[in-house]
Order: sequence, then structure tokens, then C-alpha cells
Amino acid sequence: MTGTIELQLYDAVLLLSGAVNLLMAVLLIHNNYWYSNYGVYHRARVLVAVTYAVFALGFMLHSDLHWRLTWPAAASALSVSYFHIGGVLFGWSHTSLLRPDYLTRRVVARDLIILTIGLVCYWTALLLPCSCFPVQYAIFFAHAGFIAYTFYRTYFRVRKEIMQVPSGGEAPAWWTPQLKRTVLSSHHSFIIACHLIILFGLGGILFTALLPTSVWPYTFLLVMGICVFSYIFYSLTEYGLVIESAANITEDVESMKH
Repeated sequence: MTGTIELQLYDAVLLLSGAVNLLMAVLLIHNNYWYSNYGVYHRARVLVAVTYAVFALGFMLHSDLHWRLTWPAAASALSVSYFHIGGVLFGWSHTSLLRPDYLTRRVVARDLIILTIGLVCYWTALLLPCSCFPVQYAIFFAHAGFIAYTFYRTYFRVRKEIMQVPSGGEAPAWWTPQLKRTVLSSHHSFIIACHLIILFGLGGILFTALLPTSVWPYTFLLVMGICVFSYIFYSLTEYGLVIESAANITEDVESMKH
């Protein structure tokens, strides 16, 4: 039986996590019109803001319904639902920042179809009398793994292409080695964010499956989640400081391919 203090701490951290996520979502939307000329970055801020709002809603539902104690299967379904939605939105936002032509209608349709199938499976599985590791969660792990693989592959390819942009007399007038390092450093922060998301997301769902009725692991994960989401917010806002240079680099890299 979960102790009163343990449960109160769990509820407090849930509400704190939800409030922090909502605050960061508002900050990302606020003044986003400043970046209206940079469509991919403008959209990425919106997608990440929606991600934060989805997680905040999930945390608040956990706090209000206490399914972790009364209906652990439903609590697990809720957790994997917002993690899956967040994974899709993260892939759309951050992979597009590296490769602006990534988010095509085909990619959106593919991810939405897989996400819909996953959400249906997570919730209909509540009707199945099965206490083993939920097979339906394999949809989340497979899709999240594919999204992460796509991001990593894109990151290393884009990094290689930027490194190949000519220097010296052949370089564009605005190009400097310092600028190259700055943009590459900003891109590097994205891959750190991806590492953290994978650790937090996949770790969170593993805890969900292996310890469905315990609350202490989630208190720890929620604190970790605040740090993860704060870092993503930081790296995304910092990228806005070099967005013009990053956009110019992207255009030059694309022109080199033709």
C-alpha cells in the first residue's frame, strides 16, 4: 500500500511537471510570430509547445484519477499514449529542423496511421485479462525506435554536409568558421535532446510495464522529465538565436547537391 507521504509527493511532482510544461508551451508560442519568416523553425516551436501541453494534460489526469493505484492498466495506457504522441511530434519538429523537406504529407500520414493504431491497441487492451508485458506496447517501441533512427541518420548526414561547405575564398560572404561551429553546436544540442527523450520515454514505458502499481519510480521519472523538457526548451530557444545563419547554411548545402 502506498504511503500517504509518498502519494502526496507523487501528486505534487505531477502537478509541478504539468505546470512547468504548460509554462514552457506558452513561452514557445509567445512571440513566435518573430520567426514567421522561418517557417520550419516557427512550426517546430508550435509542435514542441503542443508536445508539452499533451504531457501536461497527461500528468494532470494522473494526479486527478489516481489510476496508478486503482486501475494500473489504464494508467499505463495513458502513459504510453502521451509518450507516443510526444515521440511523433518530436520527430516532426526536430528532424525537420535538420532537413526542412522532411515533413511531407506521406510522412505525416504514415506516422498518424501508426499512432492511431497504437492508441486503439493501448486502450482496447484494457479489456484483455493479461498480466504479462503488454504485447501492444511493441507498437510504441517499434515506432519510437524508427523515429529515433531517422533523426540520428539525418543528423549525421546533415553534419557531414555542413562540414563539406567550402571555406576560404570559395565560401559565401557571410560564412565564417566561427559561424559553422555555432550552428554545429546548436545541432549537437538536438542530438543530446534526442538522447534524453529516448532515455526518458523508453525508460518511462519500461517502468510502466514492469512496475504498474508503484508510484515512487514515476516520482523520480517526473523529476527527470522536468530536466529533459527544460533542456529541449533551452536548446530550441537557443537555436532561434542562430536561425538566420542556420537557414543560410541549409540553402547552401541544398544548392551543393544540384
